[in-house]
Amino acid sequence: MLIDDAVEAAVREGFAASVFEDPDQFDAAIDAILEQGDDFTINAFQLTINVTAVVLQDLHDGDVPAEGDIEDLAQNFAETQENWSEVSADLARTYMSAAVGEKPVLEVMDPGDVATTGLAVGGWLLAVYPPDEQEWTDYLDEVLHVLEGAQGEVDEEG
Repeated sequence: MLIDDAVEAAVREGFAASVFEDPDQFDAAIDAILEQGDDFTINAFQLTINVTAVVLQDLHDGDVPAEGDIEDLAQNFAETQENWSEVSADLARTYMSAAVGEKPVLEVMDPGDVATTGLAVGGWLLAVYPPDEQEWTDYLDEVLHVLEGAQGEVDEEG
């Protein structure tokens, strides 16, 4: 997956706002993405979905998490993040299930919910579940490297 530098920077801003639980910075990051137009916004949302999918599979030793595991994560998310992010356990569960499932996220969620939920959940996962007590930014770098490598493998096979 070729990741556009500007899209990556915008998504990082959104994840940072989530990590630091800053609603004003969070809203500004979402607005900054939306102001860049439809293609940019779609690419940013897709990147948050892909990051979430990689982290969820990383948490489960490379496997797709079971619905019960996603339910537990969604409840944990809501207990600590719903007050500032306004993302409920139900939205978090739907988003994570779709990120690792067969139905596209935008088929099961409204675009506005995808923006808010994707950045809130993605930032939370990076901050709470990094391997070996890494900083969330280092973990994000690793995840992005995995995503970029996945495209390289597809290109080499094609």
